[in-house]
Amino acid sequence: MLKVEKSVLELRKTLEEMTDIVISIVDTIRTCIKKENFETLEFVFQQDRHIDDLEKKIDQQAVALLALINPMASDLRFVFSVVKLNSDLERIGDECKNVAKELKTLEPPIPEDLKILADKVYEMVKDAVNALLNQNSALAQEIILKDDEVDKLEYSIQKKYSNSIGIAFAAKALERIADHTTNISENVVFATEGIDIRHENSIMNRLGKSDK
Repeated sequence: MLKVEKSVLELRKTLEEMTDIVISIVDTIRTCIKKENFETLEFVFQQDRHIDDLEKKIDQQAVALLALINPMASDLRFVFSVVKLNSDLERIGDECKNVAKELKTLEPPIPEDLKILADKVYEMVKDAVNALLNQNSALAQEIILKDDEVDKLEYSIQKKYSNSIGIAFAAKALERIADHTTNISENVVFATEGIDIRHENSIMNRLGKSDK
């Protein structure tokens, strides 16, 4: 096996390890909210530290790979993609930790709206990881379109539970997880199609679709 191919496989293996942990802690947050049982929240804090370590490892592997002579164009796209999304994965871990901190301040019952939001965010993260690892642009675009729905639900929760700082902060952190997931999905579209859809006025415009 060529050195470049081996390095790409090692980078992909580390990335898969990181995404597995990210999915697991988002799922832990979702389960705690839905079951109104916060006993497993310590897992989130433990794994957040692991994610921080993996972020550094991915950066080191990516830099080493870029330093190799004449990597294939497809390998370069993959490496640049990983470099750009690495911080988003790490920040999802940070936001999960923020949700966990707020949940520790709450007493049941947990609002149904927050449970629905947690479900939607988890599905976005799971699908984004799938789109990333399989470089699936179509799936990435579906995820991007879901971001507005999450934003609207989070805004509704903020208005409805403005007297509960814990609920409001937890909802905001979940919405930020969705934002980072959208960033990852945008990066997948760029890596697979060479189309930069960031910074457009609306998600539909980003994807070249009508808002009507």
